[in-house]
Amino acid sequence: MRGFRTKIAFNVAFLVLLSALFTDVLVVLVVQGVMVRSRLSEERTLMETLGNLVLAPPPGAAPAPADVLGQKNWTAVLCVDAGGHHLYALSNETYTLADLTAGTGAVLKSGAGRSDSLGLTWGVFWWHPEAIRVATPIGPNGAVRGAMASIVPLAPVYDKLRQYNKPVFIYILINTVVLSFIGLYRIFRIYLRPIDRIVRQADDYGRDEDFFFTFRQEDNELNRLSSALNRMLQRISEDKQKLQYTVASLERANRDLRRAQTEIIRAEKMASVGRLAAGIAHEIGNPIGIVLGYIDLIKQPDLAREELEDFARRAEKEIQRINTVIRQLLDLARPKEGAPREVAVHAVIEEIVQVMAHQPMMAQIRLQTRLEAAQDCLWADGDQLRQVFLNLLLNSADAIRTAGRPGTGLVTIATALENGAGPAEEKWLVIRFQDNGEGISAEQIDNIFDPFYTTKEPGKGTGLGLAVSFMIIEKLGGTIRVESQLGQGTAMVIHLPLTKSGSADQTREAP
Repeated sequence: MRGFRTKIAFNVAFLVLLSALFTDVLVVLVVQGVMVRSRLSEERTLMETLGNLVLAPPPGAAPAPADVLGQKNWTAVLCVDAGGHHLYALSNETYTLADLTAGTGAVLKSGAGRSDSLGLTWGVFWWHPEAIRVATPIGPNGAVRGAMASIVPLAPVYDKLRQYNKPVFIYILINTVVLSFIGLYRIFRIYLRPIDRIVRQADDYGRDEDFFFTFRQEDNELNRLSSALNRMLQRISEDKQKLQYTVASLERANRDLRRAQTEIIRAEKMASVGRLAAGIAHEIGNPIGIVLGYIDLIKQPDLAREELEDFARRAEKEIQRINTVIRQLLDLARPKEGAPREVAVHAVIEEIVQVMAHQPMMAQIRLQTRLEAAQDCLWADGDQLRQVFLNLLLNSADAIRTAGRPGTGLVTIATALENGAGPAEEKWLVIRFQDNGEGISAEQIDNIFDPFYTTKEPGKGTGLGLAVSFMIIEKLGGTIRVESQLGQGTAMVIHLPLTKSGSADQTREAP
């Protein structure tokens, strides 16, 4: 409020002073005009009186022009008869005889008096004429018997106005101080004090306490302001309660949504692992049969030690094969709740390829990898990346089998680097899963990422795989899109941002 008061005081004083100065300028200009016109009128009357004594004297009296005109202290004067002959002349270096002759000549020609400005000089507030040349015809009853011209300097008028105006400036300063003080007192009393009281009340407002602005009847319009502020505070209080309730509801909905997303991701993951386990059951059955056969051979009493050790090594190898498959399945199925960290994408892809190599569904499908990206480190959850890649490989295998291409199926996994379009020039890792399956029609492409949408036969798909993959990739700050034509295969293209320090020698998540 102090700065506000200072500004008001300064502006009030400035406006009062400016108003007084404008008034003074206007009054001085008006008075100056009156004084100049009065001085010229006196000069013209004097010239007509003395000129008539010279050019039209009373009967019996013919005074000499010098005796009549020489009695006045002229600055410069010229008296001529009707023929333009000089009867009396007085001039100086500043106002020459030519200046006066021009005035009398114009009067004799027109028969009317005139006034002309000569030179410029600083008046009271601005530049004004230095002198006035007054020329008037001489003769009784309108008859022109001659003319007179004289120079009337205006410097005495300006000097007198300056002397008169000095006390006015002192009065203006005193008037400015007095009126400013009175005006500021009234402004502070009528407006600023109530506003200051409202500000103090607002400063004392507590977050959780009831509050309202008080006002006095003499505060005029400010009581309306106080009433409006009270209504506004009441609405704010009501809106705050609604906002708190809405925020609490949104927080609960957000927690429920996150929990539902986690459950959906886990359910889809277990569905994918279940499909793998069903296929691997046959893969495990063969080694078990081989192990049982070796055990029967080992039971024979007539085996040599070398044969016994050979059968044991072969049985151990088959059991190790079963153990590897089971461990890989457990790694995929085990839920991992951890913060994102730097993950080597190539290692995750190679791990998924090794798991899928045991699948009967991939028996007649060739897996090809072209991991050409020089940098492959992402800031992500490796377990969720495995789930995305596994889902895409399963979809590709299903598409190839549906297309009926035994022995010619091909799935290619390729990686490459791509520069971003932003000013930071960040790099993106592009991961492409390409298959030569049956492809997707144009009508289906727009819907494949929708939850519970599937093109598979009933019982062979949940319709959540691509929806969950889309959600995971979007959470990592990337994008996933599909490129496909019916009968020509499908490509799923993933764009993911590399870490700032994503290079081959960074610490990575273990496969």
